[in-house]
Amino acid sequence: MRAPHVVLFTDICTPGFGRYAGPYRIATELRDNGYVVQTIEYWTKWTTDELKWIIDKFVTKECLWVGLSTTFITTGVHMKRAEVIDRDYIPPVSGRDDWEELVDHMRSINPKIVTAAGGTKSSSIPESDKTFDVLITGEGETSAVGLSDALSEDRKVPRIIALPYTNYPDSTIRYVENDIIFPGEHLPIEVARGCIFKCTFCNYELNGKKLWEFNRKPQRVIDDINHNHDQFGSTGFMLCDDTYNDSPEKVERFHTEFMKLDYDIQFSTFVRADLLFSKWETAKLLYESGLRSAFLGIESLNTKSAKTMGKGMKSEKIKDGLYKLKEECPDLIICIGMIVGLPYDTYETLMLNNEWLLRPDSPVNSVAYQPLYIPPQSEFLNNSGLSNNPNKYGYTVVGDNGYWIRNDGFEQDDAIELSETLNYLCAETRVRDSSTDGSYAFFNRYQNLGYTIDDLRRGHISQNDRMMREMQLMEEYKRRLGNI
Repeated sequence: MRAPHVVLFTDICTPGFGRYAGPYRIATELRDNGYVVQTIEYWTKWTTDELKWIIDKFVTKECLWVGLSTTFITTGVHMKRAEVIDRDYIPPVSGRDDWEELVDHMRSINPKIVTAAGGTKSSSIPESDKTFDVLITGEGETSAVGLSDALSEDRKVPRIIALPYTNYPDSTIRYVENDIIFPGEHLPIEVARGCIFKCTFCNYELNGKKLWEFNRKPQRVIDDINHNHDQFGSTGFMLCDDTYNDSPEKVERFHTEFMKLDYDIQFSTFVRADLLFSKWETAKLLYESGLRSAFLGIESLNTKSAKTMGKGMKSEKIKDGLYKLKEECPDLIICIGMIVGLPYDTYETLMLNNEWLLRPDSPVNSVAYQPLYIPPQSEFLNNSGLSNNPNKYGYTVVGDNGYWIRNDGFEQDDAIELSETLNYLCAETRVRDSSTDGSYAFFNRYQNLGYTIDDLRRGHISQNDRMMREMQLMEEYKRRLGNI
């Protein structure tokens, strides 16, 4: 392999092993424009010495820039009140305390190297942070190519680059040998980039879209699936789409194309519950297409709370729908997402609803509780209704990082602690790994460690065994990285 022009650092999903689509979409776009790119996983898992070894290997004189994908790096979103109201406390967007040392090491090898941050958190990096030379905001394809062209021509580049990208329906992610793909690996494939809905709590930049303006062409998705099957033997995928079932037409179109494949696939994705339960014909199509793990963002089983946030179906209909879904799709792993701290939800209502979720006859395989987060307003983001007017919904926000206090005295610290309690109760009751029960995204990530679907359904995966497999896979990744 030639010395890379661009090195992209990203972090795997754990528990298990799962990649994020974004950095590989950028890598594909750069490669299609003639640039050599090396992707590097495990960003927050390497030691400082290991990262210096990686930098020595790939950040050569030929390297134009080094990028860091920030979207899914944990940077203190759910911090305690004492931390977020301290204006001098800035959580490291890089996710590493040794980031400045690593940047100095890069610049000692190549004084002209440019460091760039991409992803949703790049817009929060202050002007005073000189460890990042460039911030790529918004969709990054055109910006990444523009940055590379400017540096290769020795042109000056601005601090912030936010060039529009207009070719998403025809885009692709093409994984290559030096991405170190494992045999049969479950890989992410983008289906859509955006959402037709505007839930009150969501500040996703690409929500409120019109159908098909943000979806990839079905044939392009099929091309990606066939490429991954032919090159790596992959038949399992995470289909990246905020609402895969946002219309019956879309479900039908992808079902038609998937059924033409001469091999079976299985996938996980996000599914909106009220649309699924009101359009039951789509459930069969999804199941036949290969859906075997679905994440449904229920948010609350308190009808009044859910309606306030933009989820209007009555809770009893949601419960009935979940039972019917399990009956009609018996092999489907059902994971639901719940938010702690919504209006009208109390400790008592949350505990009571959790008891239903943990009943032996519950149709739900897993529950993922998260504390409510009110994103600070940003000029770079499509601010949510909750961010724009928290007082309207009964919240007071203090500090610069969105720490909230509800008008009844319930606050973010309480939501964090209650989320932890509820997640613990779910894990204990279902006799599963305390960090996950193997559904939804873990459906893919755990199979990448060698677990079977039956292992995931039973849930008896020991934490020690899982961690041992993760370490073995990381060692194999490092060995292959050294051989490039």
